[in-house]
Amino acid sequence: MVDYYKLDKIFAQGVTYTLPADRFYVIEAIGTNATSPTYLKIDGVDTGKIIADLAPLHKTTTNFLGPLSLKGLEYVVPPSKVFTVEGPSGAKVRCKGLIGRLAVGEGMPSPWPSRFAEQGKHYRTYLYGVATLAAAGGSWPAGAITEVLSLTPKTIEEYTLNGVVMALLENNATAVSEGSLAIRFSLDGAPLDILTAASGQLGVDYFSMPKPPAGTTEMEPFTLEDKPIRVPGDHTLKIEAVNTSGAAIAASSTAAMTMKVWAKVEYAMKG
Repeated sequence: MVDYYKLDKIFAQGVTYTLPADRFYVIEAIGTNATSPTYLKIDGVDTGKIIADLAPLHKTTTNFLGPLSLKGLEYVVPPSKVFTVEGPSGAKVRCKGLIGRLAVGEGMPSPWPSRFAEQGKHYRTYLYGVATLAAAGGSWPAGAITEVLSLTPKTIEEYTLNGVVMALLENNATAVSEGSLAIRFSLDGAPLDILTAASGQLGVDYFSMPKPPAGTTEMEPFTLEDKPIRVPGDHTLKIEAVNTSGAAIAASSTAAMTMKVWAKVEYAMKG
């Protein structure tokens, strides 16, 4: 019978790691310090990309997210297999989970062999988009709707937004407050919330999607975990910023005003 021990280790970019013949890893949560895409390559297979914005090494008062929980899509490193951290120079990855210790002649128990076989095509990762709302010194009109992110999976792919979504407005000269700015989701051109402002603010209020969730912004992250958005192959998801303030929002005189959006997603490839 397999004996398990707690896994909580830091792995570094530029190092090749090899497990012994009687040990295996089950990675249940993963975080990084990297500000550009970083991922584990296990036995030559790429796993889901992460970034510190959505999956930091530690949960702190300035970022309440902490490492990304893999929730049923764990990464498995079998005995004698090699893995590396792929990402920018200096990237570190924190892996939390289980270390399995095998008896002589014992193999990994279910479900870990099947998960190992699938982890290169079914994993958790993220989406990121940025859009310019107004040039430096310009303004974004009242009622304006601007696309921040668009995603059309290939026929054999599927994305599911079932985690945290964050938004960040930068370089605005006009102060924004609750009710003046929103993020709206649509699928194949059809908005997923209300259709007109007669029913209320279009989209999800910007201040409900803090980047990052923290003690000085909003401590509760906005998440789609309880109401996922599924994007099958050949369908198009759009995430848009909406000026719901009733007036123009001015950009800084020295820099363009932008909106950035990050979203945790589950990726699956069929076949």
